[in-house]
Amino acid sequence: MQDGKRGAETFLKELAWREFAYHLMYHTPRILDQNWREEWQAFPCFQDERRAEVLAWKQGRTGVPFVDAAMRELQVTGRIHNRGRMIMASYLTKHLMCHWRIGQKWFEEHLIDWDPANNAMGWQWAAGSGPDATPFFRIFNPETQLDRFDKGRDYTRRWIAEGRASPSKDALAYFVAIPRRWGLSPDDDYPDPIVDLSEGRERALDAYRNRDF
Repeated sequence: MQDGKRGAETFLKELAWREFAYHLMYHTPRILDQNWREEWQAFPCFQDERRAEVLAWKQGRTGVPFVDAAMRELQVTGRIHNRGRMIMASYLTKHLMCHWRIGQKWFEEHLIDWDPANNAMGWQWAAGSGPDATPFFRIFNPETQLDRFDKGRDYTRRWIAEGRASPSKDALAYFVAIPRRWGLSPDDDYPDPIVDLSEGRERALDAYRNRDF
């Protein structure tokens, strides 16, 4: 591995993660539709997929460019860059305080590389209810993450058309890929954020800190 190509170690780590997910699915199959840490069943979160915030997240219209670009990449390609997956998952489960099952179901319906074990464990990693979960106080800031990983804004320009004089081909492809009933157009105004990032973070931290388990 030391003499291999760059990224070989990361690739092997991802294989280990996949095998760990299948190990858990075999021994604790509830991980596919319930919190692996059973005490998290009592954690307060929104479970209604009809909420306006959930629809905005699915449509890539949250007003948060990194989240929206990732959601639109999913609609067009059936894939999402791993960094984008973490950002949009953290945003749904923490800034919007929605149940991870909402995101899991959306991935099942749209990802071409969807995998039942990886999907369940990944979402529970983001939500904090899994066996190898991110600490509750780790809430990704989509703005600082964008500054770090997309300094030139190439990624967001590629996937977001609204407000641009000459949108990219991929940004326009999003409006072909989505359901017509959404009634969206590249000529629409780009939305304001549906939740203030600082306020959403504090709301999530309060809920995590004040849980009774």
